[in-house]
Amino acid sequence: MFNSLSQWNNTFPQIQSLVEIEKDLQAKQTRWQQQEQKLSIGIMGQVKAGKSSFLNALLFAGKPILPEAATPKTANLTKISYGDAFTLRVDYYTEQEWQEIQHIAQSGADTIEGKVSQELIAMANKLNSDEIQRCLSIGCESVIAEDLDGLQGILNQYTGSDGSHTPLVKSTEIELPIDDLKGFEVVDTPGMNDPVASRTQKTREYMANCDVVFFLSRSSQFLDKSDDELLRDQLPNKGVKRLVLVGGQFDSAILDDGYDRDSLAETEQNLKTRLTRVAVTKANELADRKMATDDNQHALLIESLANPVFASTFAYGFAHWPQDQWTKTMQHVHNELLELADDEWDEYEYTQQDWQRLANFEALQQAFDQAKHDRSELLEQQKRSILPDSYKRMNTQLLSLAESIKQRIEFLQSKDIADIEKEQQGCEVKLASIAAVLSLTLSQARNNAQQQASELLSQLKQDQISFSQLSTRTGTRTEERSREVSTSKWYNPFSWGDTRTVYSTYTVSYDYLNPHDAIEQVNRYGAQSSQQIVNAFGKLISSDALKLSLKKALLNELDTKSEDFDPIMFRAMLENALSQLELPRFDLQLGDTTSLISANFSGEVTSSGDMDTLRSQLNKALEQVLAKIQAEFTKQFDLAVKQLKDIEISLSQSLTQNINQQLDDMKLQIANKQQEILRFDSLLSEVAVMEKDVTDNLQRVS
Repeated sequence: MFNSLSQWNNTFPQIQSLVEIEKDLQAKQTRWQQQEQKLSIGIMGQVKAGKSSFLNALLFAGKPILPEAATPKTANLTKISYGDAFTLRVDYYTEQEWQEIQHIAQSGADTIEGKVSQELIAMANKLNSDEIQRCLSIGCESVIAEDLDGLQGILNQYTGSDGSHTPLVKSTEIELPIDDLKGFEVVDTPGMNDPVASRTQKTREYMANCDVVFFLSRSSQFLDKSDDELLRDQLPNKGVKRLVLVGGQFDSAILDDGYDRDSLAETEQNLKTRLTRVAVTKANELADRKMATDDNQHALLIESLANPVFASTFAYGFAHWPQDQWTKTMQHVHNELLELADDEWDEYEYTQQDWQRLANFEALQQAFDQAKHDRSELLEQQKRSILPDSYKRMNTQLLSLAESIKQRIEFLQSKDIADIEKEQQGCEVKLASIAAVLSLTLSQARNNAQQQASELLSQLKQDQISFSQLSTRTGTRTEERSREVSTSKWYNPFSWGDTRTVYSTYTVSYDYLNPHDAIEQVNRYGAQSSQQIVNAFGKLISSDALKLSLKKALLNELDTKSEDFDPIMFRAMLENALSQLELPRFDLQLGDTTSLISANFSGEVTSSGDMDTLRSQLNKALEQVLAKIQAEFTKQFDLAVKQLKDIEISLSQSLTQNINQQLDDMKLQIANKQQEILRFDSLLSEVAVMEKDVTDNLQRVS
């Protein structure tokens, strides 16, 4: 419908939006032309939100079919559906996409994208060049296994963190001869914080046809900035008809909060109350931004986010899986939970009911089964809403486009070349002040970030005191002692003076320090400090906040009463330039921070001298953690400052170039004023026809 408008793409940004809406509509209609419509259930969340382990527990009774502990470099979209055989279909990067990854890696950029690209290249180099070329050239291939175990082994080679072909894989599809999957497809998405652009695009394409979403957010970092961006970018505009918010990894939140509570019950209640309050606040914030396109979607968003389900895959495993099937991470978390209960809750012992309650998989299974049960209804809702939703979005863009065309016609009718030259002189003055505003706004952002980050680093120094405290534990051991007992008999003079040794045992209590406690203190300090820094950075140099600040400042500059300058024509261009800004991201990796302790201590530390040494090593390890954080923060902050300065220069140059080009184009248009007005009138008439068609279609399908 909108292809005839393509010649105006560079003049009116609404046209590109219309083309994208139409493509989205065509993709959805193609889906409904298929003989069988599958209900699409998406598992969404950030990289490392626990999506794969969640699906393993939900679909495969905990069997690790989908490789867990995905990292940004190995994450990819995995679709699971019914098939006649155990089949894996692999979608490789194209040669062009791989060249882009190589280009980013070779640039040496010290960014998340740069690091991940370098890691992918390093992993791929373990394969011979012929195999790499084969994979990139064929695009996709299928592998069939005899059973689920065989498929698991194959899958690890293509999606595992150390898989031989993992770095070349963009997405995978798994078909399983499991009747429960008939009529459905379940997708484990890599998360929109995936730094590889082509994989993120694959996820976006899938989300356009997703019906039900289980959105996973780590309970320990519940609905943080990255989750907020993911929700805002993808839901519910793409047509999702049901949303289930899952506060995953609830066990980690128990460990964070439990040391301040008197019991497991109090810890659970406090966490659920506090995190639900966070979810309600987030739901209202997103609704206030008018993220949804109609009242029904607003209701879906608020109701879904305000009723989170808190769950723990590990607790599910503790309740249902033999201990020899636990991963090392599961075993570690289990030990920490036991120690927490022993130290803080009067040696409380977890019950089977505790693990099942913390797992809360009954609620998740119920939501999952309900979605499958409602398959026909949800598909019908989706089918009914495709056209109305698309037409509403088209109508909004067409109305905006018509207004822009009218402004252009009015501008041409009221101006001549002398006016434009006068405008250009006024514009040059404004561009100078715009450059100053850009510099001031970004400089303030940098200075505020530096000041608040310095204060936070000072606070982290103070936090060391609490983490440097090690509590002694009380242990018991059995000792043996002996004494001599007389065996003399009064009636036997020859036995007088005889004795025998009698042995007895007794229990001795003693105090000791556990090196694991020190290691855990260091790990917790590092994790907590890193997260505080990352969260603070996200707030200090927030993409949304900074763009809004720039937009307000620049529009204030353009909104002038001067007769020499008319800002109306430049606002759309300005907003479009700001929307495309790529602002810096922040990531903090500390590496191993506990080797100082683990290399020198094991078992119980009982002597006072060794205890003093352990405490000293703990303090040194904490100092090393803070030093690493300070060094890494300084490095990445300096990089962010450089990026902001580059943005300042490039944005100013881009605005100058675009506005001058716009003014030059207007001179040409005014030189042919009548002809240009006729062209714009013709375009306006064409848009009016499209607008009527869309409105008629909307009324017909509503």
